[in-house]
Amino acid sequence: MSRVSSFLSFSLTLLIFLHGYTAQQFPNECQLDQLNALEPSHVLKSEAGRIEVWDHHAPQLRCSGVSFARYIIEPKGLYLPSFVNTAKLSFVAKGQGLMGRVIPGCAETYQDSPVMQQGGDMHQKVEHIRCGDTIATPPGAAQWFYNEGNQPLVIVSVFDLASHQNQLDRNPRPFYLAGNNPQGQVWLRGREHQPQRNILSGFAPEVLAQAFKIDVRTAQQLQNQQDNRGNIVRVQGPFGVVRPPLRGQRPQEEESNGLEETICSARCTDNLDDPSNADVYKPHLGYISTLNSFDLPILRFLRLSALRGSIRQNAMVLPQWNANANAVLYVTDGEAQVQVVNDNGERVFDGQVSQGQLIAIPQGFSVVKRATSEQFRWVEFKTNSNAQINTLAGRTSVMRGLPLEVISNGYQISPEEARKVKFNTLETTLTHSSGPASYGRPRKAEA
Repeated sequence: MSRVSSFLSFSLTLLIFLHGYTAQQFPNECQLDQLNALEPSHVLKSEAGRIEVWDHHAPQLRCSGVSFARYIIEPKGLYLPSFVNTAKLSFVAKGQGLMGRVIPGCAETYQDSPVMQQGGDMHQKVEHIRCGDTIATPPGAAQWFYNEGNQPLVIVSVFDLASHQNQLDRNPRPFYLAGNNPQGQVWLRGREHQPQRNILSGFAPEVLAQAFKIDVRTAQQLQNQQDNRGNIVRVQGPFGVVRPPLRGQRPQEEESNGLEETICSARCTDNLDDPSNADVYKPHLGYISTLNSFDLPILRFLRLSALRGSIRQNAMVLPQWNANANAVLYVTDGEAQVQVVNDNGERVFDGQVSQGQLIAIPQGFSVVKRATSEQFRWVEFKTNSNAQINTLAGRTSVMRGLPLEVISNGYQISPEEARKVKFNTLETTLTHSSGPASYGRPRKAEA
């Protein structure tokens, strides 16, 4: 009996210790009493563009478990191939170009004819990308972009640091296959001023020469030791990769043919800028389109999804919350007044968000948006492959689902007023708003 008692005592002590250790290692990161509209904290300049990075240590991004970056690629600029340790979801905010994704072990399905013996080429799939495209990239898959247009190609990306597929830490770690970044890894504290070279530069040139069956001098060139062009370089002359013709409407019937079950052939892009494919569309208000794993099956593997919104001035997105996901809202065009309320009933954000800014909205936090410019357009990245939205007001809202007696007694209002609360708003998502440009300052909780 004493042995059992001693064992139970030891087990209880161990559990208490482990609980305390876990609490220290993984503190509650979502005790947020204030949100801010965030802008990039670092800029990495290259020969033909720049990479703008948000501080993923910011409390709201830390809570959401994500990091965020914006890639601005000038005409004829080539973003050199790299891969990251996390699932990534990207959105083409402006411009057009080409994108290639390389997964080692998959076949080179794009081929010149005649092929290599006579100077041709063969490589993995290349896609045309345009404004509105959303691109899913698995962890470890190498990716490159090329701007073949006449204006900058702007791509914004969210990295899911809290994903089960990230086996390192909660830091984004880009691994470059080519190029040399003299400014260092601004993502990692302590490495801000330490140059980041491509991964080939870590090997002895003789080893590379043997592996690729090339001479040592060529192997040294692969290491980009004297190359300070950065991670976005300017292409000299034509960019002659094998590519398909420009697409019209993206075919949706591909989804049911079974090929998407293999990672090599999985469709990884879809466009969210076509109002005719919107989930919610009102000619005088705007539209909202969603992208989840039902539309793009690879998102089931990445556990991410996206939403695209475009609303006209004084249109309002009814108050809502994400039931099963954190969200990162990035403004692509215009301005809006946004309010966010936390689990304590505190208004943690009440202000204007403008083009180029982002704000993270944690799971369950209620948010309302109202356009204050002629048009307000945004994209939201969500940390669930099938993110669900619940609304506070409207035809499919939580209020509509409550009995009148619950509303009347819960808010101490008359049955007539309760009926108005429940039935007056006929819309489900978008409505008109004629309110003031500012709703006032956040109200502090009473002591």
